Amino acid sequence: MLRRMFAFAAIAYLAVSASLAARSQVPGSAPPARDSSAARPSMPPPGSPGANPPAMRAAMAPPDSFAAERDSLMNDVLEKIAGRENAPAESVFKNIRLLKGVPAGRLPRIMNFGFGRSLGVRCRHCHVEGHWDAEDKPQKQIARDMSEMLHTINTELLPKVKNLKSEHPTVNCTTCHRGAVKPALNL
Repeated sequence: MLRRMFAFAAIAYLAVSASLAARSQVPGSAPPARDSSAARPSMPPPGSPGANPPAMRAAMAPPDSFAAERDSLMNDVLEKIAGRENAPAESVFKNIRLLKGVPAGRLPRIMNFGFGRSLGVRCRHCHVEGHWDAEDKPQKQIARDMSEMLHTINTELLPKVKNLKSEHPTVNCTTCHRGAVKPALNL
């Protein structure tokens, strides 16, 4: 269980890190330098006319239009649990099945940054607003099942892949979803 918690924390950390890195780039500035051997001379530079042909635009993640709403709800929940942020999530919230042992103050952040941002959804995609413990929506169990899938990939399958350059390769929700409910199947 502890290993699953750390794997999930790593997933949430990667999702937040990727999001922060994307937001830190100044609009209109050049993207980070790439390996010149990977450059395609036939493609126009990013940001120039024709840089994102229609087929490519369809594969790109939509902007996260629900971030402000999620942030507001997250802050409301954090306000309600003030003083109990370091207690285990299951002692503060009802119906915690997946993230037992995680500090309660981290749970709303994991939901917002790890799940909400990775799928580009509102909290009510999986939850009944104000009744966070309700099991009324199948998406909540789907998220649990997908988290179990990630755990299996990260702990059992990826370590068996030879010649990976990363010491601790990890996949997370963003790896496939890229900010959209439907996973990106082709780029």
